[in-house]
Amino acid sequence: MTLTHDQEYDVTVSSAADVTAGLTTALAEEAMLEDEEARINLVIVEDHSMVASALAATLEAERGFAVLATVTQPTDLRSVLEQLSTEVHVVLLDLRLGDGIDATDFIPTVRAMCPGAKVVILSAWSDDRSIARVIEAGCDGYLLKDQHVNELIDGIRMVMADQPVFAPAIMKRVVGLLSPGRVTHNSLSARELDVLQRLGDGASTTEIASALYVSVNTVRNHVQSVMQKLGVHSRLEAVAHAVRTGLITVR
Repeated sequence: MTLTHDQEYDVTVSSAADVTAGLTTALAEEAMLEDEEARINLVIVEDHSMVASALAATLEAERGFAVLATVTQPTDLRSVLEQLSTEVHVVLLDLRLGDGIDATDFIPTVRAMCPGAKVVILSAWSDDRSIARVIEAGCDGYLLKDQHVNELIDGIRMVMADQPVFAPAIMKRVVGLLSPGRVTHNSLSARELDVLQRLGDGASTTEIASALYVSVNTVRNHVQSVMQKLGVHSRLEAVAHAVRTGLITVR
């Protein structure tokens, strides 16, 4: 069958439209996948339901954040984590839950059930006893409820970049809490001291690797070695200990 000029034009336009529609759909699907990969999935553990709902709404409104669950009853946390497991990136824990429950007791549970998930304490409390418990539990961050919401959002992003994040008021008290150790400059290699100083400057693992022209795994190995030599259990404790004992300076 021979097509007229107008029929050929219609077929060409139709084919072009189909191709354009197909490309648009593919690009949209690709963008959705990229958004999902970049999205930070959170679980909020807060025994005051109004506070939990307000916090969830605030974080959900931020691009790249998704609140998978809010837990107002601490006894429900295990079942929630069982359902979500590896989907969870960050768990925000109120330090003091109802009936005198200490949230730090849940950190080992989170670590075991959600490997790789970050744990950030979000609390109204900043006394020495609370800070000491949080450090000992090895959390990834300690933020205060009276901080601006932008500081909370930035803090969550920093934690996801492998940077421990602590409210300025908390960090000052941490340095004062940790007693001087016996580790000297001679106990650490020059590269370990360099990595430790960069941690104290607030650099992420990726940033340190780029600055030193080494792999991220190499930096992580240096950090683990530093922590072992200092006898500490977290990056925050390593930095605070190093500042306290003069191994590094906060610039």
